[in-house]
Amino acid sequence: MKLRLYSVLACLALAAAWGSAQVAAPAQNPETPPATSPTRQPSATLAAPKEVASPVNNGMGFAFEPIFWKTSVHPQVRQGATYFRADLGNFNYPSSAERAVGARVSIPIGTNGTFRGSFMQLKSAGATVSPVDLILFGGAAKKDDILVAAYKVELFKLSYDYLTYFWKKKNSDIRLKTLWELQRISISNTIDDFAPKLDGSLTNNTAQGTKSILAPTIGVGLEQNVSRHFRWETRASGWAMLHGSVIGDMEADIAFRTGHFELLMGAKYVYFKTSPKGEQFIRGTVSGPFVSLRYYIKKQ
Repeated sequence: MKLRLYSVLACLALAAAWGSAQVAAPAQNPETPPATSPTRQPSATLAAPKEVASPVNNGMGFAFEPIFWKTSVHPQVRQGATYFRADLGNFNYPSSAERAVGARVSIPIGTNGTFRGSFMQLKSAGATVSPVDLILFGGAAKKDDILVAAYKVELFKLSYDYLTYFWKKKNSDIRLKTLWELQRISISNTIDDFAPKLDGSLTNNTAQGTKSILAPTIGVGLEQNVSRHFRWETRASGWAMLHGSVIGDMEADIAFRTGHFELLMGAKYVYFKTSPKGEQFIRGTVSGPFVSLRYYIKKQ
């Protein structure tokens, strides 16, 4: 009986030990990764719009214009570097041309450039008495001879006006332009020397000469389109060589535009000096107010 009881207790102890060995270890929760904030994608932003000059009333359209220039002209003949004659070779023309007429054409090139070509002509003639013995363009004039002096001045200019910079001012633009030009100025001269003869009549001796300048000129221009109908502009260009030819060219005007037409009113000034390396050269100024009527192919 006792033996049986020990056997039963031993079996119960073994069963309890085996059961505890079979109990599974509690399952461990999987490790949770640390929370991360979502990566912010860069937002697509538009670049600031590029500022452009206003196309309104900028004077850059295809156009043609006749020009009337009321002039004051003072040409002078002067002795050059190779003048070695005994008699003087200096002479001031006695008359001034009262007007010059011409024309200008404008052709736009791209959005920032304009090609312009212009031609002006003026002429005058006047009489004076030779104050001393003179040599003019190879002809000899004695003191007290009657001189009838005539001249013709032609001004031809090709210009490329380039819009280099501009400033916005409220609803208008102030524009800075660089001017790349080629100019030719020609002065044709005729001197008629009426010398008295013993019988009281006059003999006519004619001397002629032409002096000219062909040179590149560089300059700047400033303008503003004040409104759709009004604008102003000013420009200056020039060329100078040491002991050589000289050109100075300035212009300023105000303009009123409506439809196809633009009325320009202003003033011009031109200084010229031909090369002094020859026997004689010519220098002078042409200045005065001008008016022109510009016709644009495209209506504003």
